[in-house]
Amino acid sequence: MEFIVLTFLFLAILFYLLFGGADFGVGVLEFFSSKQNKEITKKTAYRIIGPVWEANHVWLIVVIVVMWIGFPIYYNIIVTQLHIPLSLLLLGIIARGTAFVFRHYDAYKDDSQKFYDKIFQYASAFTPFIIGVIIGAILSGEMIHPDKVEGNDFYTLYIATWFNSFSLCTGFFVLSLTAYISSVFLSTESLGEEKFYYIKKAKRASLFVLISGALVFVESILYGRAFFLIYAENWWTWVILFIAGLLFIPMWKGINAGDRWMPRAWMALQIIMILTVWVIDIFPNLIIFKEGQLGLTENPVPDAVFQSLGMALLIASAFVLPGLYHLYKTFGLVNSKNQA
Repeated sequence: MEFIVLTFLFLAILFYLLFGGADFGVGVLEFFSSKQNKEITKKTAYRIIGPVWEANHVWLIVVIVVMWIGFPIYYNIIVTQLHIPLSLLLLGIIARGTAFVFRHYDAYKDDSQKFYDKIFQYASAFTPFIIGVIIGAILSGEMIHPDKVEGNDFYTLYIATWFNSFSLCTGFFVLSLTAYISSVFLSTESLGEEKFYYIKKAKRASLFVLISGALVFVESILYGRAFFLIYAENWWTWVILFIAGLLFIPMWKGINAGDRWMPRAWMALQIIMILTVWVIDIFPNLIIFKEGQLGLTENPVPDAVFQSLGMALLIASAFVLPGLYHLYKTFGLVNSKNQA
């Protein structure tokens, strides 16, 4: 049953990165657009993510619940040592969601809409950046093992763990990744000049993904981080990353050919490969500590907890997944008819 729980954890992270990334990415594209193009992206945001944006946070809730119940030691370490960026993440999600609702559903259209637009744009860029910072903190090797906590000051425990060059580079990588995911999705959902506009955005986002990803590795090499050493030990890691890079070719061919689904499939496969490499390379660890290790297999949770959690996840998925599928499918069919 532990395998089932870990599978749900992996899938929840993957789906939040894909669907939530596309959601956040719309706001990122709007943030980095000119004043004229912001209106185009704003209309697209309402048309594309309007009915589904709240549903994307289901995956984040699953991650939190699984970590809290199934892996409480890891949960305690993360929410304690990373409580500052986690708090900023929650503020970003709340600010973005609030601004999205008010700028689209406010009964009065006045100058306040500009205020909501700014909040939505800045929160859309800030939130995925903070998500990347949190991921970077987990992989940076700066976090303190629970057995080594005593004797460390506030800065070492709660600031240096996430406020470092590696975490910041990872933040920019995730930020560019959300823009890439969203621009690829929007380029297959749009027609005419809008399509060419999002293709242009997708090309730029692809370049920024490559540059920011390279910066993550360069930083880890310069500072001798365990992140790079773990990757360097496995030759197949570089093969998978190289293949992920080659997938840009069929993806762009699909976009230029006007294919709606294959570019999304190639892009999703890239994300799956990147996430899979990360998980396999550090397993059975989840956090790279400054000193010491703490594997998932060392978790003291009784088997009965995993049995109950696994069954709850399986039962919940039987109800939630069909509903989400119907939501996405219905929305996609509506768009297809509108575009036709």
